[in-house]
Amino acid sequence: MMKTMMNFKVIMLMAMVSLFTLNVSAQKADETQILFSVKVDCKSCVKKIENHFGPMRGVKKVKVSLPDQTVDIVYSTKRLDEAKLIAEFKKIELDAKPIKVETCTETKKCCGGH
Repeated sequence: MMKTMMNFKVIMLMAMVSLFTLNVSAQKADETQILFSVKVDCKSCVKKIENHFGPMRGVKKVKVSLPDQTVDIVYSTKRLDEAKLIAEFKKIELDAKPIKVETCTETKKCCGGH
């Protein structure tokens, strides 16, 4: 049972990473996407994050996943950067850690380097 649950979590994470990399390619040149690991306990925490980041200038999209404990943000690089976003999480008393998502062009392991 534990092995099945662990396999399910790995599959879900892989699916999330795949969606993340697809979204990155469809963005404008001055936009980027970042995925944060954030301890999200309840729907109230989700709303707190959405209400803080949603109307923020430079934030194009914010998506909070309660089950995955992640926050996915698309933002304008002209207005924001990773450090500013982390500082914003601290303002609402949350600790956010960026999750490094490697793409095929970064690792070259999946396809032998093209």
